[in-house]
Amino acid sequence: MLTTYAPELLALRATQTAADYLSHTSEPKPHHLVTGGAVAHNNSILIVQRAAHERSYPNEWEIPGGHVDPGESILESLAREIHEETALVVSKVLCEFEGFHYWSTKYEEGETDSPDVTLSVCTQQLNFCVRVADPTAVKLDPNEHQQYAWCTRETLDQYKMTPTMRQVVSNALDIIAHPEF
Repeated sequence: MLTTYAPELLALRATQTAADYLSHTSEPKPHHLVTGGAVAHNNSILIVQRAAHERSYPNEWEIPGGHVDPGESILESLAREIHEETALVVSKVLCEFEGFHYWSTKYEEGETDSPDVTLSVCTQQLNFCVRVADPTAVKLDPNEHQQYAWCTRETLDQYKMTPTMRQVVSNALDIIAHPEF
């Protein structure tokens, strides 16, 4: 069953920082917090294709998002990341929905994928459905993404993405299909 969170939580996220959030989470205890923004428009969700040079998941599709900077609220981060990656301006946060955590290898500046690098970090992703001021104004940051698409339920299987991201996009499509959104 798909879970969307109470509107009161959005009020909390408007002031809550990554440090606040991370200090109150349980196992697995995340090292980092990121946001994901499912931009809704005409019964579709904006997805972006990761750049070919990305170390993790090159050429795979995802929703825009990224790290919550120190001192920044979760919703400030959401709006900033969507704007940095797509040039879109968030006009309304509709809801928060099921997030996920993932483990990755952390590399220090100048390190390579050598087998002796074993620092694993846990990252928690919080996901939100949003509307933007002008959905036709997408302009990608080529350092991060190479293409964008408006994904619908009918086209979802055409895009290469991790099983977790496919579920996130599917959940967002379910949410925006409801009349209240």
